[in-house]
Amino acid sequence: MPARGVDVIDGIPVYLKGNIMYAFRHETPCGQPELPLGTYSEDTKKAVWDMSRPGVETWLQEFRANLTARSRK
Repeated sequence: MPARGVDVIDGIPVYLKGNIMYAFRHETPCGQPELPLGTYSEDTKKAVWDMSRPGVETWLQEFRANLTARSRK
């Protein structure tokens, strides 16, 4: 479960600052810049993803690799 202050939009945990979505990272190294993923409109509840920025593809691959399956008991 993501930390407090993290929103889940389209199944991806992000930080919202204004209308800009930033990538959620469990362990962000000191001095590493935030990675913008796109914009989100609170009024329409719609996200516009911008996957063309450098580093986004690497982050997405790492995010997918770290997902774990959850089962009901």
